[in-house]
Amino acid sequence: MVRNVKIAVDIDGVLLDIVMNFCDIFNKKHGTSYTKNDITNWEFYNDWNISEEEAFEIFFEIYQNSMSVPFIDDTAPEFMEKLNKDHDVHILSARTSEYRTQIIEKLNFHNIKKGEQYIDLILVHHKPYASKQDYKFDVYVDDNPHLADAIKKMKDRYLLLYDQPWNQDFICENNIIRVHNWKEVYEKLVFINFKLNLW
Repeated sequence: MVRNVKIAVDIDGVLLDIVMNFCDIFNKKHGTSYTKNDITNWEFYNDWNISEEEAFEIFFEIYQNSMSVPFIDDTAPEFMEKLNKDHDVHILSARTSEYRTQIIEKLNFHNIKKGEQYIDLILVHHKPYASKQDYKFDVYVDDNPHLADAIKKMKDRYLLLYDQPWNQDFICENNIIRVHNWKEVYEKLVFINFKLNLW
């Protein structure tokens, strides 16, 4: 019997291009000219000589004003809806829960709606970096190389690593698959569904 595959979709770096806003705010504050391509690792704020606390103050400012964050791929709602018809798509994000209202408003604006594109929105703390592994999903769509490193040890799970400058050093093999857009996400998930339902 074919079973529903449980899929966890990240927000930042997969649906929303939050680092674009981060660079804008940081540059205005510090007189720098950083771009998204300068963020080459997960703890990039160490390279920029600021504390994690200051970095997250900027992230929280962006969370509060989520409507200004660019959307990554306009085809995402279409493919998420297709996936959610046959499987169980959830949004699993390391965003602070106090900004739940703002992110729901932003997702709705881009036609990513509860009951159509996803079943539920789950918000977790950003640390430890791989905490999403504690949620029992079959497939994760995420840009976090730390989560990818954890999932690669779990042979019954997959992670589609959404291509970003900060995960280029991660070697994708076996159950970790690099994707560049939502068309690729959908195509890889069709393949993974076939494999999962053979077990």
